[in-house]
Amino acid sequence: MTKAEQGLPTSVFDHIMMLRRTTRRIFSQDDAMIQARDFGGAFAALVCALFLIVPAHAQTHSGMILIRHDFAESAQGWLISGDANMKEPIHSASGGHPGGSITGIDDALGETWYFRAPDTVLQQLPAAVNGTISFSFKQSGTAVSLIDDDIVIVGPAGRVTYRFPTDPGTDWKDYSVRLSASQGWTWNWNRRATQAQLESVLAAPTRLEIRGEYVTGDDEGSLSNFVLTAAPK
Repeated sequence: MTKAEQGLPTSVFDHIMMLRRTTRRIFSQDDAMIQARDFGGAFAALVCALFLIVPAHAQTHSGMILIRHDFAESAQGWLISGDANMKEPIHSASGGHPGGSITGIDDALGETWYFRAPDTVLQQLPAAVNGTISFSFKQSGTAVSLIDDDIVIVGPAGRVTYRFPTDPGTDWKDYSVRLSASQGWTWNWNRRATQAQLESVLAAPTRLEIRGEYVTGDDEGSLSNFVLTAAPK
C-alpha cells in the first residue's frame, strides 16, 4: 500500500484492494508484463473515477465523532436564542451542506441571536477537550455589519467564546475550531482563555451557542452539518 492510498476513503480503498487481488489471479506469467502495462492506465482511471464519487464539500474529521447533526429529518433539538426569543428554527430536510439545515429569522429587536445546542450536544462536550466543533453556515446579508462572538460555551466555571477570522456569506461556508486554548478562545469576555479554564467550562457546560446574526436589521442565518469530535489519537 502506497502513502497516497493510505489517505483514501475506506470504500475507495476496498475497491482498489479487490481489484488488485483479482488482477493477481488472472495474470499469467507469460503475459504479465504486457497486461500489467495495459492495466496501469486502467487502474489510474479507476482511482480517478472513484474519487469523483466523494463529495468535494464533505468535512473531514481526524478525531472520533461524538455527535453529528445533519438536520435531514428534524431540527434535532436546536433552538433560536437571543433576538429571536427562544423559539424553534425553520427546518429544511434538503439544501444543506450536505443534508438538511435549520434557519433563524431575525426579529430585529436589537440583540444578537444564536442557534442554541440541545442537551445531547452538551453531554458530549466533556469528552471533546482538544477535539473540534465543525459546522456549515450561510447568512442572507451581502456585507457583515455586526461584530460579536461566533461560538459561546457557558458553564458554572465561566464563559469561553471564539471568533472566526473570516465572516460567512450568502453561500455555504465550512467552519471548524479545536477546543484547545492554543486556538485563541476568550475567557469571560476580555482575557485569553487558558487550557485549564477552557476545560473547566467543558466539564459541566450549560449552554453552547453558534451565532446566527451577522447583519444589523432584518436577516436570516442557516446552520448545517454540525459535528463534534474528540481529540485525535
